[in-house]
Amino acid sequence: MSRALILEPHDMLLFRDGKPFSAGTETRARSLFPPTPFTVQGAIRARVLFSSGVSPADYASGATPEARRLQELIGAPRRDYGRLRIRGPFLARKEGESWVRYYPAPADLLVKEGTDREKSSHAVLRPLPTPPWRANFPDDALCPLWLRIPDRLKEIRGWVSEGDLQAYLRGDTPRKVCKEEEFLEREPRFGIALEASRRTVRESYLYLAEFLRLKEGVAFWVEVENLTEQRLGGASGWMQLGGEARAVGYRVTSPALPELLRVPSPLPERFKVVLLTPAWFSGGWQPEGGDWRRFFTGAVRLVSAAVLRYQALGGAYVDDRRRTGDFQKPMRRFVPAGSVYFFEARGEVRLRPGVAALTETPTGEADFGQIGFGLFAVGTWDYA
Repeated sequence: MSRALILEPHDMLLFRDGKPFSAGTETRARSLFPPTPFTVQGAIRARVLFSSGVSPADYASGATPEARRLQELIGAPRRDYGRLRIRGPFLARKEGESWVRYYPAPADLLVKEGTDREKSSHAVLRPLPTPPWRANFPDDALCPLWLRIPDRLKEIRGWVSEGDLQAYLRGDTPRKVCKEEEFLEREPRFGIALEASRRTVRESYLYLAEFLRLKEGVAFWVEVENLTEQRLGGASGWMQLGGEARAVGYRVTSPALPELLRVPSPLPERFKVVLLTPAWFSGGWQPEGGDWRRFFTGAVRLVSAAVLRYQALGGAYVDDRRRTGDFQKPMRRFVPAGSVYFFEARGEVRLRPGVAALTETPTGEADFGQIGFGLFAVGTWDYA
């Protein structure tokens, strides 16, 4: 059983990046956009916990039958996520009477210099099998990405609607790439650290925090499985999201699993994978040794890749034992959403049974794919 949640902020939001911040040693706290699955799963699990009537202490220890049932549903602290499964978060905007989801623009999408972001100015990179130059790299190396047109091109970052992303996956180009400014405004605000004992300001501890103010009709879309309205505390309500526990309203809607998340079986001979949420791999930008067999059956070859600069994600522990000491979680480098991998199937290739996300999980951590990391869409491609 799955539900979709529309998370609408009623205040500014703060989603800290992975860089440790402490007033006096750093002067600026930056915000990520959109929030990571770490942030959203924490908000949803906290909402379920506080709606259950189980005390946090009983939940942590599993001291009562209801606490143990809750652990089976949303996972035990520092162990797993139980039966809960999350897809997202995705950006959404109210257009007319419906919500339209938006995704980061694919990294192989370019725009002509000196033009706007309309369809006529877009172009898509493709692998080049035989470069028009001589080099000493091995024959089985990745192919360079190329475009056989005379125009000067530049990278474009932004957001594309679900309809435009589906057109891109079919080999067309998006009609429009939206700028971040169409969805939110960044509002830097100054603050100063306090002396805890006297509640007075600390000299030379001025800092700047970057808050996000989403525009009217802009929200986050998240799909959750194995949760009912009763477990959430109703079909609508409030939850705390991000830094400073800012309030967002949630509404339960029909799940409407995006069609672009459906993976064809078998996969096309030449298919590309576009990450819709960040992913973590043991080999940095790919599995250790470039071994993709844990995700695909059959023989598959990585032909090329358009990978954006890594995104450092961490977090903080919220339990009382750690908050008084070293509360920072390990910071890891993730492949950002929008990165593209070009594969070539040799024979029949399918997604392995049970694989719903293209991500690995570090040893000692709960399943990253279960809370929304590594979500992807599949399209087709051909050589330049």
